[in-house]
Amino acid sequence: KSWLLGRLDNTAVGYPEDKTIVDLFKEQVARTPDNIALKYGEEEVTYAALDKQSDQVACLLQQYDVQTEEIIGLLMDRSVETVVGMLGILKAGGAYLPIDIDYPAERISYLIQDSGLRLLLSSNKLEVTVAEPAVTLVYLEDAAGIVSGEIKPAQVIAPSHLCYIIYTSGTTGNPKGVMVEHGNVVRLLFNDAFQFSFDHTDVWTMFHSHCFDFSVWEIYGAILYGGKVVIIPKAVARDTRLYRALLEREQVTVLNQTPGAFYNLIEEDANAGSRLSLRYVIFGGEALSPARLTSWWNKYPEVKLINMFGITETTVHVTYKEIGAYEIA
Repeated sequence: KSWLLGRLDNTAVGYPEDKTIVDLFKEQVARTPDNIALKYGEEEVTYAALDKQSDQVACLLQQYDVQTEEIIGLLMDRSVETVVGMLGILKAGGAYLPIDIDYPAERISYLIQDSGLRLLLSSNKLEVTVAEPAVTLVYLEDAAGIVSGEIKPAQVIAPSHLCYIIYTSGTTGNPKGVMVEHGNVVRLLFNDAFQFSFDHTDVWTMFHSHCFDFSVWEIYGAILYGGKVVIIPKAVARDTRLYRALLEREQVTVLNQTPGAFYNLIEEDANAGSRLSLRYVIFGGEALSPARLTSWWNKYPEVKLINMFGITETTVHVTYKEIGAYEIA
């Protein structure tokens, strides 16, 4: 009892309580400005470019008089622009509400009405139409013409300020918006008892939708430590053969997967004559069956397998368990 409630109780763990996501990102930009932060297909964006582009988006949003903690919709597909938009909204002092472009029109309308947002950031590549007359569509491409001298200082953002809202299924049938602060994400990824050794050499995948909070871990786990995020197109995410080929080609080191998706990857990898470059496989989203990892464990005993659990309300992950020979046997 003492061991479980004492030694394993890290609720009082120290973390940088005075920092926000924007602070930590700016610090990383200063350390690794020329490193690749994002990759999607053949498109690559450095940390310096990501910083500049998100500054431009912040300036564009400030022209609409964005207030601190104002909720701004982010209606996007998986792309570099999605991450640029997230950071731009945060730098403007707002909080982003991710909305998938493939959502049915009635769900999009519900999210807009329930959250009360007045601005919807999107891309003119997506040919967006919104039936809500009270909402103003802002196109990310309009920020491209903003020059550095026109960029206003970012809003004063505090760790207690709202960072994002992600809607979950809701027990009553209507989705419920979960409100998460900057400090919650900072504590998740930077604390005195952090079990991971992420750094600027890591390559991550953004496999999950930006509307699923696993993506918060994938995006900020990479760019706040100087790593690279490879954004996975939906078609590749659905095709295990193509996905496995991408993991090898991009030399991915940190993989975040639901167990169901990973079981398919195990089968595909068993038929490959080459090896992947992984350091970590981090599970979440559903229950894991360790016995199904046997063949993977035999091929990659050096790769750390970490089972994590959490709900959106608790900021992605709250439990940590390394899976080894004892659990797999």
